[in-house]
Amino acid sequence: MLTNDNPLNCKRNREKPYAMVGAGKLTASIWKMENTRNGWNYCFNVFRLNSINGRASQQFTPFDVTDLVKLARVLASTLADDGCLDPQQRHTLINLAADIDRIIRPTE
Repeated sequence: MLTNDNPLNCKRNREKPYAMVGAGKLTASIWKMENTRNGWNYCFNVFRLNSINGRASQQFTPFDVTDLVKLARVLASTLADDGCLDPQQRHTLINLAADIDRIIRPTE
């Protein structure tokens, strides 16, 4: 199993997130931590921001599904662009981002 596949290896500390990305009302914080034995660990969370009061929630609605797909595309691109992933995993995320692009922006 790759290090990045095990969420238990990604213990968030008091460090600030490496990056924050979003799509629509959804936002994700990404943490990147060096692991001296296995390279880098990445973790992220996803939350929804209320546009009226700015509160964060992890409860989603059917209207959020489109933004979830778009956020998956942004996450895949951001993680792949960092360059610290295993080459196979990086390639998989690049392909995923391209596939999502074709779904959300079909050519005419």
